[in-house]
Amino acid sequence: MKIATFEGGYDRNFGYLIWCPGTHSAALIDAATEPAPIQAVIREQGLKLTYLLLTHTHGDHLAYLTDWVALYPQLEVVGHARPVRSGHPNYRGLPDGTDVKLGSCCINMLATPGHYPDCVCWYDEAGGNLFTGDTVFIGRTGRTIGPLSSTSQLYRSVYTRVLPLPPATVIYPGHNYGPAPTATLAELQASSDFFGCATEAQFSEVMARYERERRPGD
Repeated sequence: MKIATFEGGYDRNFGYLIWCPGTHSAALIDAATEPAPIQAVIREQGLKLTYLLLTHTHGDHLAYLTDWVALYPQLEVVGHARPVRSGHPNYRGLPDGTDVKLGSCCINMLATPGHYPDCVCWYDEAGGNLFTGDTVFIGRTGRTIGPLSSTSQLYRSVYTRVLPLPPATVIYPGHNYGPAPTATLAELQASSDFFGCATEAQFSEVMARYERERRPGD
């Protein structure tokens, strides 16, 4: 699977264009960044954009959704089976664990609630890549300060769905908040307290300490 990364949107958002090199079938992960640079790659590579894969329905990740559907009316928008924000054009909710085919490539949806109830990650097992949205960033997890957030759910998502994946799995987050755009799971576990907790209580304290010490813009 080929990956092109784009940064922009509301708050250093990342958007990802992924495609099968053999069939040129492509998908966009999140509608969070401006369409024009992505369209340029679609044209250059001769891609057929089939899916828009949402990581969750916070507004910044939907910012350009209507633009994409207007540009590609047959685009299938897929995500959590029960989105918090509903009524999206061309939307189809998927059960946890569903595979989405892109030619000879495959990407799997993993439900990872916590930051938001409809958070999912998209896992390219063959390539060893995980697109985490706002569940995991480089250096920390997503925050749980919103009224629908849950630190307990986020702990279970990170520690039962994400961290058990192979250590060499490369994390592609939803925002450019860390010291690098990507990192492996092994690198995250070696460098951040967020990913080395023995208990949920310890994770909650790490989260609370981060909020106490957080600088605006972090």
